[in-house]
Amino acid sequence: MNDDLVKIGIVAAIMGALLLGGLVLRYRTAAPEVPEVSEETETSVLPLPSLEMLEPTYSEKAVYADCGIRISFEIFYTSSGEVESKLAFWLNNATGDVIAVDWNRCSMQLPSGDTVNIVHEEQVGIFKTAISPPTAIAPGSDLFSTVFPVSELDWTAEEWSVSTGMLDQGPFKFVLALEAAGDIQYFPFRFIIR
Repeated sequence: MNDDLVKIGIVAAIMGALLLGGLVLRYRTAAPEVPEVSEETETSVLPLPSLEMLEPTYSEKAVYADCGIRISFEIFYTSSGEVESKLAFWLNNATGDVIAVDWNRCSMQLPSGDTVNIVHEEQVGIFKTAISPPTAIAPGSDLFSTVFPVSELDWTAEEWSVSTGMLDQGPFKFVLALEAAGDIQYFPFRFIIR
């Protein structure tokens, strides 16, 4: 009988070892997952400054309209965000007559207070100080153009380049001269970039 008890004890010990081994293997704890830490630098992109019209009427979007014309202005930026010294505009002839932009009577008053002649984009490639004929705009038609203060153009590497960082130094004015039926009308537009 002692032999039987020894045999039962050995079998019980083996069964207990198997049971314990099975439990250990079954409930083996895996190494905790460590989330991957990545260094992210939060960058915020500042909005580019915008062009606002101060006169003849205030316009946050630099748009003006009366019974004869509708005009909208825009500024340009370099790839690094600097304001280029040029002013683009879209002019719509809302009259029933032909009107013409008299480029030779247009001017720009810079933030420094200096008033300078302008050249328009079709004129820049020819010669910056050449006299430019008027541009006629038929009734209901549009003119898209860009003007440059003549003092902010420079001839470099066989092409004209425009300066930066001048128009955003304070308020500036663009005087547009329009001719209709032999009469010249001046539109002084005052702007600020902020």
